[in-house]
Amino acid sequence: MKVNEIFFSIEGEGKHSGELAAFIRLTGCNLRCFYCDTRYAFIDGDEMSAAEIAEAVKDYRNVTLTGGEPLIQNCHELLKLLGGHEVNIETNGSIDVSEYLNYANVFFTMDFKCLSSGMMAAMSDRNLTLLRDRDVLKFVVGDKNDLAMAETVTANIPTSPLIYISPVFGRIEPREIVEFMQARRLQHWRLQLQLHKIIWSPEERGV
Repeated sequence: MKVNEIFFSIEGEGKHSGELAAFIRLTGCNLRCFYCDTRYAFIDGDEMSAAEIAEAVKDYRNVTLTGGEPLIQNCHELLKLLGGHEVNIETNGSIDVSEYLNYANVFFTMDFKCLSSGMMAAMSDRNLTLLRDRDVLKFVVGDKNDLAMAETVTANIPTSPLIYISPVFGRIEPREIVEFMQARRLQHWRLQLQLHKIIWSPEERGV
């Protein structure tokens, strides 16, 4: 597998926000969102075996598999070796997740690309029908049009994942999201801020 970096920090967002975790950032992505903060992961990386990766993160209960887009690589061998960990797969919503649903220790954080990302056309409607109660559907929003899109999508999906709303860093104020949630009584939404960008510099890697 081609790995951009492995590092250890806290989960900056999502279900395990604030908890210690090991991060495996795989190289490559099939999308090009305008606000992407991990462009360095598009190409750079070193070849590692699944066994080498699993050994590197063996001391951590929480493991996040991220990118880029991790599912453009075959992750099955690695996931089998991570059977004793809780694994969060951060995926961009464009890759079919059905073949990874049988891992009992895996949940998805699926990023629905809103209008301002420039990548909304790449979203897989089928993936929205596959999400489970333990999965997360995340919307990274840059403006009120994105918020309206997120409201439409969450009102019509046939599944019940956890809903997280995250502001594009520096593009929309968190209070605008709160005001939108209050005005529409979106009590199933969760506002999240990227803790790692608050604790450390927003440009810092490996945190």
